[in-house]
Amino acid sequence: MRADRKYVILLTACVNPGAMPFTALVDTSERLRQYREALDFYLHHTSLPIVFCENTLCDFSGDYRCYLDEGRLEYITFDGNTFDKSKGKGYGEAMIMEEALNRSLFLAECSFVVKVTGRLIVRNIAMLIRDNSRMLTPTIQTFYPNKGMIDSRVFIAPKEFVAVDFLMEKERINDSCGVFFEHVLYETLLARCSYIYIPFLKVPVIEGISGSKGNRYKTKEANNNRFAFDMLGNALIMDKQMRSYRMPIALKALLFLARCFLFLRK
Repeated sequence: MRADRKYVILLTACVNPGAMPFTALVDTSERLRQYREALDFYLHHTSLPIVFCENTLCDFSGDYRCYLDEGRLEYITFDGNTFDKSKGKGYGEAMIMEEALNRSLFLAECSFVVKVTGRLIVRNIAMLIRDNSRMLTPTIQTFYPNKGMIDSRVFIAPKEFVAVDFLMEKERINDSCGVFFEHVLYETLLARCSYIYIPFLKVPVIEGISGSKGNRYKTKEANNNRFAFDMLGNALIMDKQMRSYRMPIALKALLFLARCFLFLRK
């Protein structure tokens, strides 16, 4: 991993969603179990600093005292689930991210944020971060956009993009009006004035349960070379849609050569 890029994993959490619309998983004990399981996974399967930020004053940080004392984990909890619930859980998650950026010492010192919905386990998170760190220039990576939205369960982005570009637009999020976190993330990506965008070159392997629908996530297996070939092509297509920032010609040429190499290996 490049020494000039400091990554921090940000786990967003809401143990007690209350009467949140568009939320199927509301059992607080089950949500708490899932948060603990996911946090344990990232502590045991990565070596990066982790910020766990929760918005209903649920504090189980005492169970992780050793990680807190050794400077591996930051645990932030605040009374942040008091907003107009018609705005939905996406707005709440944006507020969690903002609180974390305002209070976390880890995030103050990092250059990249790895945002993960806190109940979910991304089995290949270390591989996704490693791929991002190998990019020649600071790069935003997400699932590939679909129908004007970006799946926000996990994404990697420069801290400035998250703090300035995305969170400055958080007031637009309103689930009741059909404007979701995922819509605003997509629009922010199109309107940004800096940073390369390339979709994840490997399929994020996600385990867990959807908070919105209650269904269990199942990641379909994919040929990594074929998937990377397709996503590099999609990056070049997406670049034509960008409003303010375009990929340098030299980088486009490198992506084209990388696609040729992957085509020969498919």
